[in-house]
Amino acid sequence: MSFQLTLVTQEKSLLTDVVDFVQAKGVEGEFGVLTGHTPFLTLLDVGEFIVRKGESTYAYFVAGGIVEVLPHQVTVLADIVERADEIDAGRAEKARANAEKALSEPMAEDTRLLYQQAYRRASVRLRIVARRSAPSGSFQTPPGTGPN
Repeated sequence: MSFQLTLVTQEKSLLTDVVDFVQAKGVEGEFGVLTGHTPFLTLLDVGEFIVRKGESTYAYFVAGGIVEVLPHQVTVLADIVERADEIDAGRAEKARANAEKALSEPMAEDTRLLYQQAYRRASVRLRIVARRSAPSGSFQTPPGTGPN
């Protein structure tokens, strides 16, 4: 059985489709949703957002936002979303290296937190790119119904 998924940011709609399964990383851990799931509301953490529809699996990078799960509908309003095929690996590698270098130096705690967040975002992006490009990678280019 399937359910309606809506994935949006403030700027654009990335996906509105009927899907079979989603997996995401909330602030309290990872969760998966099938149709008929118990309703809940949670905040998103930095992580991979996976969508399965039939035999196809799609991956997105998501950072921050909120998810509403209802028995036959999941709505995601994310702060940042990138389709796996849109991730710039070179840019992510550079961001991770810059954050890593900065974190090796003394700094104010609030500045340290910003660099730690940048490091996490870059690392997750690179993990998604690596999985997508692996020979056994089963991720496909996600369909998009909104403007890209």
